[in-house]
Amino acid sequence: MKPTAAILSVGNEVLRGSVVNTNAAFLGRELSGFGFEVISHAVCADSQEAIRFRLGEMLRRVDLIMVMGGLGPTPDDVTREGIAAHFKVPLVFSAPQFRRLQKVYKRFGKRVPLLVKREAFYPENAKPLINRFGIALGFSIETGVKIVIALPGVPSELKNMYFDVVLPLLKKKYGDLFKSQKLIVRMAGISEPDVMKKLGKDFFDDSFDFGIYPSAGEIAIRILADKPEVLRRLKKKVATRLKDRIYAWDETPLSAAIGKILTRKRQTLAVAESCTGGLLASRVTALSGASVYFRGGVVAYHANVKMNLGVPAKLIKEHGEVSSQVAIQLAKSVRIRMGSSFGLGLTGVAGPGGGSSKKPVGLVYIGLASPDGTARAWKHVFWGERQQVQDKAATKALEYLWRKIR
Repeated sequence: MKPTAAILSVGNEVLRGSVVNTNAAFLGRELSGFGFEVISHAVCADSQEAIRFRLGEMLRRVDLIMVMGGLGPTPDDVTREGIAAHFKVPLVFSAPQFRRLQKVYKRFGKRVPLLVKREAFYPENAKPLINRFGIALGFSIETGVKIVIALPGVPSELKNMYFDVVLPLLKKKYGDLFKSQKLIVRMAGISEPDVMKKLGKDFFDDSFDFGIYPSAGEIAIRILADKPEVLRRLKKKVATRLKDRIYAWDETPLSAAIGKILTRKRQTLAVAESCTGGLLASRVTALSGASVYFRGGVVAYHANVKMNLGVPAKLIKEHGEVSSQVAIQLAKSVRIRMGSSFGLGLTGVAGPGGGSSKKPVGLVYIGLASPDGTARAWKHVFWGERQQVQDKAATKALEYLWRKIR
């Protein structure tokens, strides 16, 4: 039987929607992948009473509680106090954490402010979890067979601390619950219904946990099984039935998969974007080492910039800025100007304004220029709000490039 887990996010800003709770998605995915059954995500206000109540409620139901947020120095950061109140213990001072704070502030020629000293306290029944990526101290509490772990809410700190101190703690406590019984598949250019149709009913003849996670232009499948032979059968079925869509058998993003292929083939890429406003270049350069295969990008938003890049004014006048002809010319021009193997060009109407009956909001043309001098464009009409259109356009551009180079 799987151990159960719950995630508790603390913060008025999360309740009010001022920030997107990416931490909960991250922890849910990681804990599920480790082998926990995550049965609850909850959010509570910056209130000792709310934290104490939620914690008591969750401890009756689950084996592991991940609490995040509210460990900062300001008066509204009361997570440590709320957890201590639940267990009816005082807060104690961590001298090693305070020395870390002193070193951090000393680098800037300052002394630790009295307010910040709060971040070196933790409940008496807890074990400190040193944060090497920030200044807020985390901590863990083991009560019988159950564990409570508190982490800072800053996403980068939380993620780094999870891999640095939390994961080793969980492995020591539970072992690798599903060390060799996990299958991850990442695909592009296919919808969720089409994935299920291609997998077929017989795919689910065995007993296993199945999750399918769609995003803008991509699909991820995550499978957990008790028996290695079950995973081997499933992997064979997936590879056969979805082979033309799979770009990774792990958590590698599409841009990284492309980077590996370009590096191996000693080829390079440059991009010229209009409607995506630099998002495509950002995706490509998100991972370290992109300079090996990425030459650069241009945000050719205005017609004058498109013309300066090499798109003829006559072409824009005749076909309009949002056209297959302009997308192709953007791709060809940026490839030549930057001396790259491939060039990608995007132009479209991201919305919410600017659309017409002939060129509606969501219309995007994607151009791809290749080393042999050929170029082509694809037309798409993406639904959704501005950011969704931009996300889908960038992903689709990467997909076309991946299909060309794989």
